[in-house]
Amino acid sequence: MRMEELLEHADYLLRVATGKCDSWEDAQDLVQSALLEGLLAIRKGKKIDNARNWLVTVLNRRYYDMLREKYRKPILFLGVDYDLVHGEEEDDFADAFGMRHGTGSVAEASDGISDCAEDEGLTEEENLRRLVARMTRQCREVLIRHYFRGQSVKDIAEKLAVPENTVKSRLRLGRDKLRKDLTMEKYEKQSYEPETLWICATGTPGLNDEPYSLVKDDKIVMNLLILAYEKPVALPELADAIGISTTYIEPIVDRLVEGELMKRAGDKVFTDFIIYSEEDRISTLEIQKELATKLFDAIWKEVEEGLNLLRGTEYYQKQNASARLKLEGYFALRSVYQSVLKARDEVAGHVPVSEYPDRTGGGRWFAMGNRYPADYDYDNCPYDLYNISGEGGGYIQCLPGARSVGLYDYDLDNRVLGKAHTVYHTVGDPSEARECVIKFLYAVYRDDESLLSGISRKTLENVDVFLELDYLERSPEGKLKLKIPVLSEEDRNAFYGLTNEYAEKLLSALRGEYAKMIKNPVNVPKHLLSDVPDFLRYLNTCCYFPSAVILEARNRGRFLVDHEGPVPAVIMFVSEK
Repeated sequence: MRMEELLEHADYLLRVATGKCDSWEDAQDLVQSALLEGLLAIRKGKKIDNARNWLVTVLNRRYYDMLREKYRKPILFLGVDYDLVHGEEEDDFADAFGMRHGTGSVAEASDGISDCAEDEGLTEEENLRRLVARMTRQCREVLIRHYFRGQSVKDIAEKLAVPENTVKSRLRLGRDKLRKDLTMEKYEKQSYEPETLWICATGTPGLNDEPYSLVKDDKIVMNLLILAYEKPVALPELADAIGISTTYIEPIVDRLVEGELMKRAGDKVFTDFIIYSEEDRISTLEIQKELATKLFDAIWKEVEEGLNLLRGTEYYQKQNASARLKLEGYFALRSVYQSVLKARDEVAGHVPVSEYPDRTGGGRWFAMGNRYPADYDYDNCPYDLYNISGEGGGYIQCLPGARSVGLYDYDLDNRVLGKAHTVYHTVGDPSEARECVIKFLYAVYRDDESLLSGISRKTLENVDVFLELDYLERSPEGKLKLKIPVLSEEDRNAFYGLTNEYAEKLLSALRGEYAKMIKNPVNVPKHLLSDVPDFLRYLNTCCYFPSAVILEARNRGRFLVDHEGPVPAVIMFVSEK
């Protein structure tokens, strides 16, 4: 008899059981008990010629056991001398596991439980305690009170302020769950080979740097989010899959739901943002690289025209030589990037940040996740050279001498332009990183040491990082000097206007070619289709293209000629008082 054949008879068994029992619940119990015994028989290699007749025989035996319950003797269960002689009010937990009546100890449980316990090196008592610990709070609480502490159904109902029938239902649900747990292996690889989930977001982070702070470097949180992505999952299933008791999972899930990275669906939860796999990330890489090579001459013709206009502006000529290169890199990148984003939005639809959902922790954002297996080789990542962050930035209001000071950047590989975001790792607390870096760079810009008082000590200890990334330089006297462009509010508007103008030119000339690239979006689970905006599903179809174009320009000797060091795409904006 195969397991599939066994389950084929479930409906027939249920019809037989309902004809015998006074309640639907008792009929279900009988069928589950019969199927459980069948599963255990298969496991032991028992040969059964007629599955239906064999199962009906087992069901009848279980039925007569049930009728004899009211006459059973007291048993000792999990160390509790517990008198189960109150009929229907006191459900027979021991029978739920096939224990023989009146045997006096849980150690004499059915072979199925013994096998399960032996497989894990646990006694029956330890195994049952472990499984109870993984249940949801509602079921766990009544099981512990009833079977571990010996409280009656009536007492539990009074203590929890719920009807007695509710207590009975929860006890039944708990027993059903334990039956399944004792015969099924629930562990997923996340329990022994946890994956990594890196969170990124588009929009404005929350007051405590949500959504990043909700995950940070917590492997448990990462893997719970991965496990609950494909479909809604009950908390005990999550606990089983990750190998941690439900009682420890519950507060973590509560935080994720409150922080809006998870949602509840009845007694289940699911991850409420898109997660990209390695296959998603790599599927269109070659298409983007090939198109960047094919369209390079047409693209760079427009970019060079824009660069010539930029070099003639007053705000460009006011910058030092290093800052001018960064302004040129920013212009070239942003012009190409914006043209591709506009093409993507024509396909997938545009959602302005003002229409992003307001989050409970403040801010407006959509989260994204990238999952990596435990043994992922980051050093040989095939797309690392082409990775690019979206344009990030922020402002600080009312610093001494300025109405506002802002810092905007893109993060790319040093071989393309530069890893601008590395400077934020010098601060310590990620939620304060951008603010701290802005204050530090503004203090250098103003040459005012008094402005350093509110900056973290760790930032000041890591000045070498700013020097290596070409944000700063030291004068012969040892004084720090800024090497990134600084624009006024008026100059910023003019610069962004110029990049937008050439982004439109590129889009007009290459819209049809871009369309060949922007296709095959990432598939998301059906229950997330209404929550994940389409532009995030199309993100990987064009995310490497801007870097590929800049890299092509450098390889052909058309851009940043004879410049070997990093040229991070970063600009500071200062609105003077």
